[in-house]
Amino acid sequence: MESGSDVIRRIACIGAVFLASGLCHAGDTPRDAKVHQLLNAQGMMTTFDEQMRMREESSRHSVQMMVDETLKRLKPNTSFRKKFNDAAQELFSALQPPWSAQDVTDIWASIYGGNFTDDELDQLLAFYTSPVAQKETIAGRTSLAEFGQYLQSQYAPYEKKAIQRYVERMQVLGKECRCKR
Repeated sequence: MESGSDVIRRIACIGAVFLASGLCHAGDTPRDAKVHQLLNAQGMMTTFDEQMRMREESSRHSVQMMVDETLKRLKPNTSFRKKFNDAAQELFSALQPPWSAQDVTDIWASIYGGNFTDDELDQLLAFYTSPVAQKETIAGRTSLAEFGQYLQSQYAPYEKKAIQRYVERMQVLGKECRCKR
């Protein structure tokens, strides 16, 4: 069994590791600010925010498709419709990640920034704050959003079919199970 001082020492070591790795912000250094400035110029926080929003929309859509299929097949009364919808809302809430776009950006900054010297960061900042790089950043983000929407539209029929098969399989299993209601 560890003594109280051993536990405190272990906690202090874990904290030191997090501080050294840059995953915990006890105070941003000029280098951290430079890395964040670079990520801002590259549009990374905006990109992470858009990705999280798209993932949330996709998750909401998938959950709604499952509920719609369930309600269509079971045709429950109003009381049970509400229960199914409440359960779907609980599922959707449980699927949400516990981190924000800022958290993701901070973690990315700690990983990404370590690959460059201060001089290289200065060079990257000079490039990414130039007009052509800003144009490329905007074009890249816009294109990525359009590409994501295209892929989602192409994926939708597969998703719908898979959910229908799942619901049908659950119905078969429910009948085979003869579970008590």
